[in-house]
Amino acid sequence: RGTTPVDYYIVFQELEGQLADEFDFVNEAAAMERVSRTLTRCPGGAPLVVPKPVPALSSRKVLVMDFLRGEPLSRVAAKFDLEKDPVARAAGLALLEGLTEAFGRCIFETGFFHADPHPGNLLVLDDGRIGLIDFGQVKQISGKARATLGKVMCALATRRRSKDEPWGVDEDLRELSRLGDELGVKLADGAPDPEGPAAVSMWLFDDAREPLPGGYEQSELSPRAPAQSLQSFPQDLVLVARSSVLIKGLAAKLDVKWSLASKWATTAVDVLDLDAPGVPRTNRARRLAAGAKKRCQRVLAPFVRRRLARQREA
Repeated sequence: RGTTPVDYYIVFQELEGQLADEFDFVNEAAAMERVSRTLTRCPGGAPLVVPKPVPALSSRKVLVMDFLRGEPLSRVAAKFDLEKDPVARAAGLALLEGLTEAFGRCIFETGFFHADPHPGNLLVLDDGRIGLIDFGQVKQISGKARATLGKVMCALATRRRSKDEPWGVDEDLRELSRLGDELGVKLADGAPDPEGPAAVSMWLFDDAREPLPGGYEQSELSPRAPAQSLQSFPQDLVLVARSSVLIKGLAAKLDVKWSLASKWATTAVDVLDLDAPGVPRTNRARRLAAGAKKRCQRVLAPFVRRRLARQREA
């Protein structure tokens, strides 16, 4: 500790447990099917495409699945300017929306989610949709953790602000601190309370442009990053935090304002039946809007396809 912004011991503990099942393809096939079933319950249909395994041809050492025709996001991002190319930017925004919806639904509805959504495991498919592959790392979090995390999203999304307290009024920061303690987030001695625990939640799940309380800064490498004050972080939520950071990284790449808390609060209220005044529930209008987004992706598909084809020829 002291040479990196976070004490990674708890992270390595979680990864050690994950690696034990990384190459058990029977478990991976089951994980693919389970996540796929959850995503089909999203309003407007599944936001990501998960390949279907072929059980009759699979074993612990061999996994056979649907072939998804497309290119890894890591390769696509290297070819196109996501900020200036309008087609690439539209595809990037669709990906950001799809990832946010998919992970929110999995985390809060079942607590079971893909735990390794890096750009190499995301495919930009030829039909304009986004594919998610490699389910060797998945995570199941407890019902209690899901419920408390859902309350954190609602508290972040509905917190009151003032000119003097743009990060949130003291009463709301205290509620975030209480929920952080309930989750098992512990800060080092001397860290400001409630500002410290509240800043950790904002840093992980709110928009990266938002100011943080207690003099904390958004940059992970800053000595004033909230992670610097962490004494311990719940192992159950390490991979939730990792997924959040990866999604927020894409939002930063696209240079858009993006609060996971605001997006996930509605999902949490819906699937956990939380009492959270100020957080809207999904209604018919929202479902129709989700369907419209899917149709927009299909309209973009031929442009994405032609752009990828020209790049391959080049």
